[in-house]
Amino acid sequence: MRQNAGVWAAIFIFLFGLMFFWMSLSFDYMGPEGPGPGLLPLWLSGLLIILSVVYMMNSIKHITRFKDILPRGKGFINIVTIIGSFLLFLLTVKSIGFVMAGTLFLFILLAREYQWYAGLGISIGISIILFWVFCKLLSVPIPVNAWGW
Repeated sequence: MRQNAGVWAAIFIFLFGLMFFWMSLSFDYMGPEGPGPGLLPLWLSGLLIILSVVYMMNSIKHITRFKDILPRGKGFINIVTIIGSFLLFLLTVKSIGFVMAGTLFLFILLAREYQWYAGLGISIGISIILFWVFCKLLSVPIPVNAWGW
């Protein structure tokens, strides 16, 4: 079982569903005008718990080893790059603002496949467009730097 990736995935999904099931109990199941805010998360997380148990039973029968599904070579480097750039984004977004952190995040992802100037241009453009849409149009509070972006 220690090497069975399917069982571990099922355990993770089960715990995830259980956490959301528990959290959904804090919302009203029914409101004054019909279904309340707790209805959908309760049923979806309950379904997720049931499906994870079914998947676990199936995974016990059909063993999938970690070494068979984990990528090697360039695929592994791509995953490490994505996770690393995302962590860098999370660590820097509050101090340098969304536009600069988003530009850095996207540039790291795009620099391996595009010329540096094309990757930088795309990164800046997408970050500014996302900032404009969410901050200006939708009034979503987004972390900004000293210059307001």
